[in-house]
Amino acid sequence: MSSDYIPRLRQELLRAGATKPSRWASTQRALRPLAAAAAVALVVVAVVLAFPRGDESPSDNVTLSYRSEPAASSSTARILRERLAVAGVRDAGVFVTAGGSVTISVPASAQADVAPLVAAGRFAIYDWERSVLGPRGNSAPGNVNLTGGQDAGRAAATTRSVAAARAARAPGGLVVRALGSDGWFALGGRPGLTNADIASAQPDVDPNTKEPIVVLELTADGQKAFSSLTRRVAHRGAASATPASGVEAAQHFGIVIDGRIVSVPFIDFRQAPDGIDGATGVQISGGLTPETAQQLAALLSAGPLAAPLEPAG
Repeated sequence: MSSDYIPRLRQELLRAGATKPSRWASTQRALRPLAAAAAVALVVVAVVLAFPRGDESPSDNVTLSYRSEPAASSSTARILRERLAVAGVRDAGVFVTAGGSVTISVPASAQADVAPLVAAGRFAIYDWERSVLGPRGNSAPGNVNLTGGQDAGRAAATTRSVAAARAARAPGGLVVRALGSDGWFALGGRPGLTNADIASAQPDVDPNTKEPIVVLELTADGQKAFSSLTRRVAHRGAASATPASGVEAAQHFGIVIDGRIVSVPFIDFRQAPDGIDGATGVQISGGLTPETAQQLAALLSAGPLAAPLEPAG
């Protein structure tokens, strides 16, 4: 290439830009395909020459700082690294500062993906009807005005203050937010499964509905616990059914993540009279997008944080 190629190319482009619009309009249609391609190639070459390759992918990482319990900062950083990897966030780094805080460095384009991943990630499955607490802090599995019946997890929700008062009356009382509403429930007793029972979490697609889901593979202990819980739920539904009743007699289990109900599936005791085999895993569905399914899988992939993180500064 001659040394005056770039100046001559610039002059040609400037001369073309100075041409009258009417003349350009009259000649544009006359360009043959090969000539048009050459013109486009000329502009592309000019753009490439104008912007050196080193500027095509500028470093645009942002650093996010969070306060953490100093004693748990190392385990927090490890969990966050795994969550970011499962979520598909590339070029990310997690570091522990001298004061015990945690910083996350990610590309600016992925900054919004970090917020869902710094939640505590506490997971639990409850026998729904046995766990929902009434005004006296006790359960009443047969009271649909308390459990919600067929619309479990939504119907019969109360205010947060009322739910808190109920939870305070029972061992292990927990206030949880209702499905898709501003209502609240109080749950009591120990959950049937927790984070310790999750072996892995993966985003997937339901083959029947084609909707995004999250599939949880359970540990050996988790499989036994899930089989036992769903067997109990199925047997209770069968015991309360009448010859004329259908799925309205079915009982439920509730999946809770960070104090929010995410799903309350029912057990069809006619289809599964002894519950569900825990070896098949647990499926979380409902209102998920491919992005949120991946984020939820990442959140549950490496266990919960010792304590929720708070933005620093």
